[in-house]
Amino acid sequence: MLKPDLLIIDDDRDYLELLAEGLDDKFNLKCAETLAKAEELLQEHVHFDIALVDENIGSEKGSAWIKLKKSQNIPVKSFVLYSGLATESAILKGFECGADDFLAKPMSLLALNNKLEKLIQYQAKVLDFEQEIKSKNNVINVSMAQASKYGSCMQLTSKLNSCIDFEEIRDDVFNYLYSMNLEGCIAFYPLAEIPLFFSSKNGFCSPVETEVMELLKVKPRLFRFGTRTIFNHPLVSILILNLAENSIDTDIYIDALASVIECVGARIEFITYKNSLVEVQEQLQSAVVTTKKMVEISKHHQQEIMNEIVQKIGMSFHVLDLNEEQEEYLMNLVHSALKKHSQDDINFIEVSGLLDLTLQSVDKLRNLNNKPHLSSEDIDYEDELF
Repeated sequence: MLKPDLLIIDDDRDYLELLAEGLDDKFNLKCAETLAKAEELLQEHVHFDIALVDENIGSEKGSAWIKLKKSQNIPVKSFVLYSGLATESAILKGFECGADDFLAKPMSLLALNNKLEKLIQYQAKVLDFEQEIKSKNNVINVSMAQASKYGSCMQLTSKLNSCIDFEEIRDDVFNYLYSMNLEGCIAFYPLAEIPLFFSSKNGFCSPVETEVMELLKVKPRLFRFGTRTIFNHPLVSILILNLAENSIDTDIYIDALASVIECVGARIEFITYKNSLVEVQEQLQSAVVTTKKMVEISKHHQQEIMNEIVQKIGMSFHVLDLNEEQEEYLMNLVHSALKKHSQDDINFIEVSGLLDLTLQSVDKLRNLNNKPHLSSEDIDYEDELF
């Protein structure tokens, strides 16, 4: 085991030699009779575990020198001040200057050795504590970084829930990748439509990237090959190109993106359903409007025919030689026809009312679909995580 390095500073040569002789077995010693010589040794030796300093060194004070050296952060782990006066004032002065221990002259070599050994043990405990704190700080920093990455993922899923088209989904996913220093591609497989392929780096996927994504879309939800990982959903795939192996961050990204792919897939299903609903609305509105026009035309034509029949029958009474019974019979026929026509008018009115209600319902649905949309840029995400 290496012996600790000890610097002794005392202007009494005999006492200095006595201390050096008594401590030589357990310490690597350097001695100085003046503070100037001590400064030279500090420059040469660079490091000392303990500096054992007399309070009175010529006209200078050891406590003042210790205080100065402490403020300069020189490479001395511990300072021990000793003095011929063990008064309360002397002890307080040792404490104030930053010394780790105070000794009173005369002192036995055995007691001095024990004091210095305990100080070395104290230094070892401090070192262990500092390493423990450093280790805990590393754990805290890693945990904070992990929480930040999970927080970014949660914000991404929140943004995705407000996307109204594939382009918005693509931009939000790519912005997330940029913030995490990741590169990748995204592929959309909309129902009954041509697949869409995009690259976070180049905008559009290269032919080989497109071919790889089409080849791997039948793989499980998560498929890794080297530093590349693809996340699959029946309607979307996300290919990450630079996920390092055996990294804590990689595990975080995998967990996060495994959730993101499900969120993206669900949003695409919603957008597909919404687009289909809008198409049905338009078709329904067109059918209702056309039907209403046809009803109006039919009603108008029927009215013209009935008017023509009534007019011709009325005129025929003047040219036909009819008896009273025949005229009454014909008038009854006309009244029956007119009565039936009146019921048809009522039916036409009822049908027109129903068609108007249908158009109103379509308009309400359209208004819901056309509500002002807040893009991800408009949303204020005040609850930033870390």
